[in-house]
Amino acid sequence: MKKYAVLLLLLSSCAAVGTTSKVDINENFPHDEIQKIAVIMFEAPVDMEKRNTLSSKMSIDANAGEILASMTARELAKLGKYVVVNRKAVEEALKLKKLKEEDLLQAQNYLNLGKQLGVDAIVVGKIERFGVSYSTMSSVLFVSPLITKISFIVRCVDVITNETIWTVKVEGDSAMENERALASRLISETFETLKARLN
Repeated sequence: MKKYAVLLLLLSSCAAVGTTSKVDINENFPHDEIQKIAVIMFEAPVDMEKRNTLSSKMSIDANAGEILASMTARELAKLGKYVVVNRKAVEEALKLKKLKEEDLLQAQNYLNLGKQLGVDAIVVGKIERFGVSYSTMSSVLFVSPLITKISFIVRCVDVITNETIWTVKVEGDSAMENERALASRLISETFETLKARLN
């Protein structure tokens, strides 16, 4: 009987579950004015434990904010539309000014940061899910497959007006990829859509 349970688990974990993304562009914004941007660390959920239930749980990588910010910066640089300040340079500049990215996320006023980094816009993100979701089952015969789930919002904000230039929502589930692989693929696909919409 155990052989069938394992086989069921393997078969159920061989297919991707689904992905969705959404790109919103501020049509009234003068997009040609934005040439240089910086990506700061994404905001992660404050307390994942409160989001867990007895039957369904999700693990989340402690470095999710840094991981997704770095992936986003790489993909934005590939678009060829913006000069993207290197993530290490952003960290060093903030360290010299004795500022923390976490504090800047709370302030949501990017004019001072924009001046210090010499950029026209700041890219920020908010993570909803980034990890493996699993269900606890009382029966040994029915094993719930591990599903990777990611969901986060990326916003590009003008440093002078604090106006949102564009917003991207990336969301997806997979039973085949880990969270980094899934996020990398979805960010790449979504930002290709963003590039087409901006041109």
